Amino acid sequence: MNELPSNPHAIIEIERSGFTDGQGLVRWDSWQQERLFEGVDVELVTNESSQATWSFFDPEFKIIDAFTGTDTVSMSTVRIFLGYGQELGEPIFKGLLTQIRRGPSSTEFIAFDMGFKMKLIKKAGYKNKKDDLAILKALAERNGLKFEGPTSPLKLEPHKAIMQDEQTDWEWAMERARDSGLVIFVRQDTLFAKYPAKVETPVLSLVNKKDFVLQAGWNFLYRTPENQDGRPRVVKIRRRGKGGKLLQGQSSVSTRGRENVILKRDGSGKATKSKLTKRAQAQKELDREHAFEGQVEIVFPPNGERLDVRNTVEVLEVGKLFSGKYITDSVSYQLAPGTLGVSLGLFRDISNG
Repeated sequence: MNELPSNPHAIIEIERSGFTDGQGLVRWDSWQQERLFEGVDVELVTNESSQATWSFFDPEFKIIDAFTGTDTVSMSTVRIFLGYGQELGEPIFKGLLTQIRRGPSSTEFIAFDMGFKMKLIKKAGYKNKKDDLAILKALAERNGLKFEGPTSPLKLEPHKAIMQDEQTDWEWAMERARDSGLVIFVRQDTLFAKYPAKVETPVLSLVNKKDFVLQAGWNFLYRTPENQDGRPRVVKIRRRGKGGKLLQGQSSVSTRGRENVILKRDGSGKATKSKLTKRAQAQKELDREHAFEGQVEIVFPPNGERLDVRNTVEVLEVGKLFSGKYITDSVSYQLAPGTLGVSLGLFRDISNG
């Protein structure tokens, strides 16, 4: 059994606007303020805002009064560092402070990832002769974000003209991503758009009862995927092509499940059966429901592995049915006095065994 790390450490930095000479930087250190620090929770997800929450024991209002005044609080940039010892490396979370909650004896701060700025204003406008990836990149850039698309994107038709109709940039990005079979998420200053994750080489192996990182609070679920209402048997996409001709693309066909027909109103005028077929298959992969789901509690890996969504982890010696490689669907870091844990939401398909 490995030696359990005993020096978990958190640093939180907040850059407040409107200050000069470095006075806008607020830095909280769980070692230096150990008696006040109650905990940190960072949750990383896809297709939603990732979130960080941290709180202090603050019965005399010293923490909150030192940070705020009597007026509103600016939406400041937050960086959270987690790990063991003094050298914590790169921040595990970067986002925007959006909420402060006060209880009888505690002050709690809440931040969302940098994609939160995409959710603030509903907009209207057009994009001409751009495909969905180009639209996603444009939405990221006008919100001060970098963009990273899939490694090998499908070659889909550009839109002749497509409208953002009283939607936030995030809502429109979600719509365009889903239409191309993509998931989106923000890490640090980058908007990522990726196809559904597939099992790869594990970044971490967890062995039940033999490795301290797999704690007692784990559970797994198996359910026959063909019996789930959401499992698509086939996806069909119909769209008008040149001259108003009706075209249809169709994904591969499974033995069971529902049929999903998607009628597109915003025809590009350049649709082809081949490209609609690729789009239909991508949406089928996006909508797959998984036979296996799991939840495991571990300690922060002492090797410093930064677990995130879409990683592959291997879970062993939890029985023949449930042992195997899983994809992380959500990752939550929790720091409390003396402990630094990680909660993993996992899934895999039968074919991933």
